[in-house]
Amino acid sequence: MSNLPTRRGFLALSGTGAATGLAGCSALESLTQDDSGSADGPLTVTVTPDQEQLRSLQQELRQSIENGNISEQEAGQRYQEKQRELTEEAATAVEDLADANGDVSIEKSSPAYGFFLVDGPAETIVAALQNGDISAIYPGDSYEQFAMQQAQLEQQQGAIDEQGDGTGNESGTGNESTGGNESTDGNGSTNESETDG
Repeated sequence: MSNLPTRRGFLALSGTGAATGLAGCSALESLTQDDSGSADGPLTVTVTPDQEQLRSLQQELRQSIENGNISEQEAGQRYQEKQRELTEEAATAVEDLADANGDVSIEKSSPAYGFFLVDGPAETIVAALQNGDISAIYPGDSYEQFAMQQAQLEQQQGAIDEQGDGTGNESGTGNESTGGNESTDGNGSTNESETDG
């Protein structure tokens, strides 16, 4: 059985967080170099979950997989649930920023995924980035792009989940495959498939 869907999902989530952090640095430079001191309309800001807690959970889940206590799919689900919970906790910083500053407003929000469309003075938003309340700043139109990407990821994950449920792999239904598809690397291919009931 291939465990790639779980690993791909994990890597996709990890890569998104890293890319978000890097992109925030370039957005900070463009805001701080603006002579007017204010943003030209709403900006997209992101938050990231507590990385230390995620690393700790990841180690714990790996140990559980190695001990045979849970499957990789279950570990992936637990990781995603905890990541979403921690992201929502981090999102309260943006909500608190808007509550504490009458000149900052949240136009749109996706706290479960950690991105917001906010409007307010650039110095307030940059200060939140420097304080660690937010992890990155993007142009306003990035919010819709993030929302579309998140919808696509959810569709892909749904398809992977359905595929995993439909194959009988790790589902406990007793359907086991004793042989797989074999192919040669030459000009011809040999496909053999054997299954036991």
